[in-house]
Amino acid sequence: MSPEEQELIFSFAQVAFFNTVNLIVTITGYGAFALGTGITVHSLASKSFGRSQTLLLICLTTIFVCFTWDVFYSGGFNLMDVKYTFMRTLEGGIAAQGEASDEKTSTWQYMPGWAATINLILSDGIVVWRAWILFQNDKICKSVLTVLMFANIGINIADCIWDNVEITIEVSSSTILDWLSALISLVVNIVATLLIAYKAWSHHRIMSDALPIHGGRTRVENILLLLVESGAVYCGIQSVYVVFILLDTYTAVDLGFSQAMNVITAMSIVASACYPIAVIILVQTGSSPIVETYYHQAKPSSGTYQLSTILRSSSGETLFV
Repeated sequence: MSPEEQELIFSFAQVAFFNTVNLIVTITGYGAFALGTGITVHSLASKSFGRSQTLLLICLTTIFVCFTWDVFYSGGFNLMDVKYTFMRTLEGGIAAQGEASDEKTSTWQYMPGWAATINLILSDGIVVWRAWILFQNDKICKSVLTVLMFANIGINIADCIWDNVEITIEVSSSTILDWLSALISLVVNIVATLLIAYKAWSHHRIMSDALPIHGGRTRVENILLLLVESGAVYCGIQSVYVVFILLDTYTAVDLGFSQAMNVITAMSIVASACYPIAVIILVQTGSSPIVETYYHQAKPSSGTYQLSTILRSSSGETLFV
């Protein structure tokens, strides 16, 4: 076996290894996601359905279908790649086997982009929806959220289309659209999380000034803090992904880095699917490390009224579960 063939085998084996790690990350995340989806659907089913609950259930169902699609792709692609690269020998050796694997898996490469993009847009849409509810009477905030979300949708769809074009022209490196789509999604989540954090601070200040007697936390404050906390964690994951994709776009990276970035991408896909589920479960259970360390100086005499003011529309329909 020549040194070139040895190097090629090592390269293919490294790709197969990282694809397997990618698959493990995806399946593990999918297991947690499926469990969370079951809990969330049970929670929604125990409540009377309004327009917002129905919309939320449709979004969660779509995310479930897309994430299942991504798991199917990850497992099927990995099996096909290993089968045609290592389990079948051709006259041209390992190089010919690698070309055969690329040919057999070429159609599979169109699958992951759209599923991940749909999940990302829906997840970001739920984030914007939460912030929108809290600022229904603020035209500036609503305009900013609307512009950012439409830009997010447009850029991510354009990036998905370009990813499909790249497959036909055999371009594999990251492009401007790749990091721009990740960055605009991060900006959307940062802005929405900051707006919710401002609302939490404003609500706490008003309650402290109105009733300066020490008391327990209201459900409103717990929900706002949970939204801020979950948004901060999600933004942290997205920030890591943005850094990796910028390095991949503008610096010379080796194969190991590129495959590691694929694992980070898988983690980002898992996070975008699990994020809405995690938020709903946290709000329902009221459990959070940050909430446990947060205190204020007043307990409103009518927590129900405050909750209705912030989380209900003028028609009385619940806008967040």
